Amino acid sequence: MDPSLIVLAVVLVILLGYLAVCDPGKIIEALRSAGRMGRLLVFRIPLAILAASLLGRLIPTDYVSALIGHDSGFLGILLATVVGAVVPGGPMLSFPLALIVWQLGAGQPQMVAFLTSWSVFALHRILSYELPLLGPRFVLVRMVSSLVLPTLAGLIAAGLILLWHGADPPPGDTSKPGRSAAHAAEADTNAVMTLQ
Repeated sequence: MDPSLIVLAVVLVILLGYLAVCDPGKIIEALRSAGRMGRLLVFRIPLAILAASLLGRLIPTDYVSALIGHDSGFLGILLATVVGAVVPGGPMLSFPLALIVWQLGAGQPQMVAFLTSWSVFALHRILSYELPLLGPRFVLVRMVSSLVLPTLAGLIAAGLILLWHGADPPPGDTSKPGRSAAHAAEADTNAVMTLQ
């Protein structure tokens, strides 16, 4: 079983127990709220995952590996930063897309830069919300002050990976030439089995 599911289940039981003791009436409110959110997400998440999977089949693996793979280095981090900034949509589209790009061979530092850039810069969010609501001066100050964050995060990730794994890509990094997602999954499984 996935450890994150176990942690979520434990947190849920603790919160439920706390509410049952302190204010049982709020349990019904929480269930109603969860139902509303569930109805909202029940179709969006599967559709986003399917769209990202279909998109992943259109992008050649060698293309992703060459541009933002483990061996793409600093230029790959910069490119991932730019791509992350222009990826449209919220987390329901961006994270499934990031997963597909990861499976197609993106390196870990490049993925860190991609997701950090998406979180910090998201061009669609800037144009839709920040610019009209907060004005161009604020947007300029925020963007200039945040400019180095995604690239810096990617470089820090590369340093940590180098420290932990040496020059070889870590287990699960599919960007090494000749490695597929299946090979990476097998390497992850073998690494976990070794730890046990």
